Amino acid sequence: MKVSLYEFNMIKKFGIDFADLNLDGYKNINELYKQHSQLHACETLFGDWNAEMMILAQDAANFNTFQKMKMKDDKNPFRHTPENRTNKNLYEVLKSLNRYNLGLYDLPNNKNCGVYYANAIWLLKDSKDMSGAITNTNESYDQNGKVFEATLENLSKLKIILTLGQHSFNFVQQFFNDQIKLDWHQTVKDRKIHSVRHKDSTYLIFSIYHTSVRGMVARAKLNGFIGKHACEKGIEITKIDLKTIFTSKKF
Repeated sequence: MKVSLYEFNMIKKFGIDFADLNLDGYKNINELYKQHSQLHACETLFGDWNAEMMILAQDAANFNTFQKMKMKDDKNPFRHTPENRTNKNLYEVLKSLNRYNLGLYDLPNNKNCGVYYANAIWLLKDSKDMSGAITNTNESYDQNGKVFEATLENLSKLKIILTLGQHSFNFVQQFFNDQIKLDWHQTVKDRKIHSVRHKDSTYLIFSIYHTSVRGMVARAKLNGFIGKHACEKGIEITKIDLKTIFTSKKF
């Protein structure tokens, strides 16, 4: 039975449903632009609500960055920008799987790609710099867990959660009540796949290094590579990491 757009919107949760969510050191995107049809910022890159896999990063840009974007045009500032190196590297890594119809990076097939891109910390850091540290970590995990819960409910066909880096892995470890016993470092090193239960669903969770330049350089360094092209080397190794994980288990 087909569901109308109205019925779909009544069932799903959007950013506007969390307009009252707040925490010291953070701001809410609804202060800038009411999120009536979107939940996470990078849905504009990978935003398939029928996704098989969720990409879970640490957080989006800080509030100040989105504020500057809003001053440039009338579009919803809560969006992916093509200049973002982290997302460009991520796209390259995912594309190498030949599993998902991602479209072009500058013209993504975001609504039908099989992937959904979310952030563990949905609230926006109230910091000067985009790369500001996560504050009030435990309380932040608890408050933002409400949005993550809604994200899982939105994605009824979800099977896989791929975390980018240690912070988002730690977040899901706490969210799923420590069903994951191995720490992030060992998980990445062993290319380990964790299985967790939540309500009536089972999710397979694994992790790769964050696809930022810093993360890719760190991944290359783990394999003993240090040099001018460390980022590129890290990307190539991460492609191998992901392919190895996907071929080790029949998803």
